[in-house]
Amino acid sequence: MKIVLVSATTFEIAPAIQHLENHWNRISFTEYKTNKIHLFPLVSGIGSTMMAFALARFKPVQDAQLVIHAGISGSYNLDLQITEVVEVISEQWADLGAEDKDGNFIDGFELGLMQRNAAPYNDGKLIKQHHTISTGLKQVSGLTVNKTSGTKTSIEQIRRKFHADVESMEGAGLFYACRTMDIPFISIRAISNYVEPRDKSNWKLEESINVLNSKLIEIIDLLTIQS
Repeated sequence: MKIVLVSATTFEIAPAIQHLENHWNRISFTEYKTNKIHLFPLVSGIGSTMMAFALARFKPVQDAQLVIHAGISGSYNLDLQITEVVEVISEQWADLGAEDKDGNFIDGFELGLMQRNAAPYNDGKLIKQHHTISTGLKQVSGLTVNKTSGTKTSIEQIRRKFHADVESMEGAGLFYACRTMDIPFISIRAISNYVEPRDKSNWKLEESINVLNSKLIEIIDLLTIQS
C-alpha cells in the first residue's frame, strides 16, 4: 500500500516524521517503509494553490492508495474544543469570487462562472466520497481562505454565508486535487484557536500539534497492523 502524508508546513507533522524515523525503514529522503506500506511525506507550502500543485506534481501520488492530510486550523464552531482533533469531510472556497459594491461577497457559483453540481462539486462543496479507514473523529465542514480571518466584520460575514465549522488555507486545494485525481483521502485537523479578532496569545499551537500527531501516528500504526 502506498500512502502520501501531506501537510502545509513541516512543523505540523514533525512528531509523526520523527516516529517514522524511529520505527520505520527509511528508503530515501521521501520514502519510509514497514510491512507492506510505503509512506511518502510531502510538505506543500501554505495556501490552496500550493497544496493542489504540490500534490499534482508529486510522483508517488500517481499510484497512491491513500492521501492522509494533517494540519491545524481555527474553529468557527464554539462547540469544538481547543486542541480537539477532527476530521474534515467537506470544503468550500471562502473568497473565490467578487466583492459587490455594498461589500457583500459573491462566490463563483453565484456569479455563474462555476456550476454547483459539476464535478468535483456537490451543491457547491467539495465532499470526501471515497470509503477510507474510519478515524473515529468528529466530522466537520471546512472553509478555505487566502487570508485567515482577523476582524469581527469579516468573521461574521463569513460565518453567516458559509456556516462552516473550521477555517484553513489549504483544505479546498487538497479536496479539489484528490477528488479530481480520484484518490482516496482523509483530512484531520487539530483546533488551535477559535476564529476571532486576531490574538495569537489565545492560540494553542504546540499543544494542538502534539495531539494532532498523536492521532496521526495512531492512524498510521493502525494501517500498519492491517497491512
